Amino acid sequence: MIDFNVGGCKPEYPRASLRNEETGTVALSVLIGADGSVADVKIDKSSGFRGLDNAVRSQLMSGSCKNKPGTVDGKPQQTWAKVQYVWKLE
Repeated sequence: MIDFNVGGCKPEYPRASLRNEETGTVALSVLIGADGSVADVKIDKSSGFRGLDNAVRSQLMSGSCKNKPGTVDGKPQQTWAKVQYVWKLE
């Protein structure tokens, strides 16, 4: 599970997207390594805006977002997780 409220996980709203008042939800598949780092990110469903999609993908791939890895028989294991990120203007 990825908690976007944890330091280093929340992407910055792209300036062009803010100007254009773009919002939407990005559905992602995230490969979390046994050490909790993000190894890969695939966009399953776009927000409809490339800038928003790229911003969340880049933030996850930056290495600054650590997560709790999945486990098999109590041992950390590389696993895929399905997550959504909602972009909304505040």
